[in-house]
Amino acid sequence: MKKLKCISLFIISIFSALLFAEEYKRDVEYTEALYTFIEAYYNNAIASDEQAKKLFDDAVASISPTASEYEREVLFARCDYLYGMYKMGDYDLESIQKIKSITDTKDKNENISETIKQKKAKAAALFDSGIAHAQKAMKIENRSDAILIYVMCLSSNCTVKPTSYVIGNGLKVQSYAKKAIAADSKNGTAYFYQWAQDLYAPEFFANYKRGYQKMYESYSNKELNFEKFDSFNFLMAIGDSFLKRKDKESALVWYNKAKALYPNNTTLNKILTTNY
Repeated sequence: MKKLKCISLFIISIFSALLFAEEYKRDVEYTEALYTFIEAYYNNAIASDEQAKKLFDDAVASISPTASEYEREVLFARCDYLYGMYKMGDYDLESIQKIKSITDTKDKNENISETIKQKKAKAAALFDSGIAHAQKAMKIENRSDAILIYVMCLSSNCTVKPTSYVIGNGLKVQSYAKKAIAADSKNGTAYFYQWAQDLYAPEFFANYKRGYQKMYESYSNKELNFEKFDSFNFLMAIGDSFLKRKDKESALVWYNKAKALYPNNTTLNKILTTNY
């Protein structure tokens, strides 16, 4: 009888653990259409601007009119962010970063086309829109996903906006990422943005060693929750941390892990082609 009781308690504990494991949910779940857009973006499966526009329109249309205002604003912000990332030309980020600002009339580099400047301006408009939606959501409920998409749009805007914008807003990225973590300690994406500046800020401000340590620590934390594309971003960041420290062999290990998730990602494949 005692043995049977022990077995019953064991089964109950396992069942409870499974329930707890499935308990985590984002404040706002991704819609299927938005996730389709994300997958296409990360795996370089968008063949034209027309296709990107359709994916964006489908993602926006998939936001239920019966969802709460908070949920709708977060989802609108996510759609704007992703479309902005596409417009920014993430696959041509090296060229786009050569432009000091959208309105830089002193830029005499003949290799930078007006088209790239236009991409940058369109991306900034979308990130601005995403920030506006995120701010509306935060006024309704100051919860993790609203704060986080605000951080994501703000971070990307620092890439495409003038230096004055970066000076005024750059430090907000880490501080708001901490707020997102305070609102939901299991939101893995927030940890990525908390430490991203250590790897991707200008070299004078970067801290590659700490960036690696914190990215690895966060990615290895089984208590945190990630989407597939979050895992990819962490793997890329850890690989980048090694590459920036001239350790190509270690970097390749992590890049290959990232490649297993999105084998056609152009940014990753460009790194591999250039360095290996």
